[in-house]
Amino acid sequence: MTTGEAQTAQILLTDRPLERVASEIAVAGFFVDERPLRGGAGRADWRLCGGLSRRILSGDLSGKTGEAMLIACGRALAAQRLLLVGLGDRHTYDRMRAGEEMRAALERCLRLRLRHVGLAPLGIAPDDVPRHASVLVRGILDGLSAVAASRSSEGLLPARIELCVPRSEQAGVRRALEAACEKQAQGAVEVLTNGEEAQEG
Repeated sequence: MTTGEAQTAQILLTDRPLERVASEIAVAGFFVDERPLRGGAGRADWRLCGGLSRRILSGDLSGKTGEAMLIACGRALAAQRLLLVGLGDRHTYDRMRAGEEMRAALERCLRLRLRHVGLAPLGIAPDDVPRHASVLVRGILDGLSAVAASRSSEGLLPARIELCVPRSEQAGVRRALEAACEKQAQGAVEVLTNGEEAQEG
């Protein structure tokens, strides 16, 4: 890889729920101390007829930090694969951890050469995403950098992250992400909504 080349990303805000995002891989997180499953993990579990809950009850998954499982979805989700990641304890989950979980999840997907990622905010309520915007963008940049450093220039492709955010929250989330990108990303990360993507395509 020659000097100056970098992996880039596009954050696409979508009001589709995670199970309806037609990406190469869907990503959801869950906590050790939070049952039943909530957010994207809860919706995926419902579509998988309780398959995730059964894995937890059997001991295959616990939710501890660093844990990850790749699951084939068949037709249950629009994505063919689900990456379920552990987020640790809910009561100790903070902005720093949120950024680190973003980095780790994106890096895992890109190392699998899956560049179109559907993502439910990891451990963050939709209306709280703006407060986490700076650490989420930093996590994305760190994940991109880690993968770019280990690939040849021929292997670099733009990553597309479809972030599931209700329509009512998208304006605030977009403003916060754009401000964070302006400060940190230097053009490496772009923020769009579904309508703009359709126009560009």
